[in-house]
Amino acid sequence: MPRGFPFRPARFAPDWTVQTDARYQLVRLNNGICSVRSLVDAETFHPVVGPVAEAEALYVKQLQLRERLQNHAGEFVIWDVGLGAAANALAVLRATRDIVCQIRLFSFDHTLEPLEFALKHASELGYFGGYEKHLEKFIRAHRVEFSEGPQSVNWEFHHGDFPTFLSNLKLKTQNSKLAPAPHAILFDAYSPARNPAMWTLPLFTDLFRQLDPSRPCAMPTYSRSTILRTTLLLAGFFVGVGHATGEKEETTIAANDLNLLAEPLGRRWLERARRSHSAEPLVEPVYRTAPLSAASWEKLSRHPQFASPAT
Repeated sequence: MPRGFPFRPARFAPDWTVQTDARYQLVRLNNGICSVRSLVDAETFHPVVGPVAEAEALYVKQLQLRERLQNHAGEFVIWDVGLGAAANALAVLRATRDIVCQIRLFSFDHTLEPLEFALKHASELGYFGGYEKHLEKFIRAHRVEFSEGPQSVNWEFHHGDFPTFLSNLKLKTQNSKLAPAPHAILFDAYSPARNPAMWTLPLFTDLFRQLDPSRPCAMPTYSRSTILRTTLLLAGFFVGVGHATGEKEETTIAANDLNLLAEPLGRRWLERARRSHSAEPLVEPVYRTAPLSAASWEKLSRHPQFASPAT
């Protein structure tokens, strides 16, 4: 079974190794920033601009978290799909800790090892900034509660395979650990070619079903591929063009509320998808490319996002 939530592959080799152990390395990227490299997967986390810059651009700014939290009453729920070394989650907490807010954070991953390694090198990585003690408790107990100024945080870790977690929620099995519907999702997994189980139509359909229609939720991710965007649309999401980050000129943002998208995909994109040779969603966790089937095109063309002539 493919792993549920590793970070995506690196395209650029780091300059040099700083520290190492049996499974992970601390490496310095071409811009001088340190990051973590998995020796088992031969991949570097946040390989281009580093953990802080990428997380802030892809998640904090794109989700408009500060603006949403300033206008939000009660608990704000975030699903962190791919905890890794916790750079994404910590970027969210750091960026909003001066706001009066209650954040409930659920992190999903198949291992805590990258975080344990990163915490040993917190000073070199530079993004832990006062959260070290909280994370030590988080690693031991798989949960932690704390306050940072006006911000209160309830953070839980779900260990295991994310597709299985969603399937259990759908089936409501006794092994399911229920998590409340999110207001935001940080989605960071290996690419479909490397980790297809995390990019299938059934997975995103199950994920969309866990959203509360009365609770607007947005989910950015680093890919801009046609196959991803058609998969998200067919799963039920509205889908838009995401901000640039690192070497990516575009990313993708999905939501259950069209108002959360600054630049929704329009009919011009729809026609390009129809002509694409790689647009048909993955139904099983086996990577392959194919043009849209007649059934997928019919459903996609009837998506409410494309109902208005203005799109």
